Amino acid sequence: MNKSQAKARTTSLELVVSNIFAARKISASDRQFLRMALFSPRSLSITEQKQIKQVYEELMAGRISIVK
Repeated sequence: MNKSQAKARTTSLELVVSNIFAARKISASDRQFLRMALFSPRSLSITEQKQIKQVYEELMAGRISIVK
């Protein structure tokens, strides 16, 4: 993965996480995107890891609902 692809993925992850927090909902496509990021062969940056962890913590606390 080159630098522009990595930057695009980071930006996309930021956008998805931002949308999840704004809506307080996580859709099936959001969940799929996060799974793909987590299981990607490329390592996640510390920032990306923190963003995904925040989503998980909010889900576990019941502050984000799951939409089918």
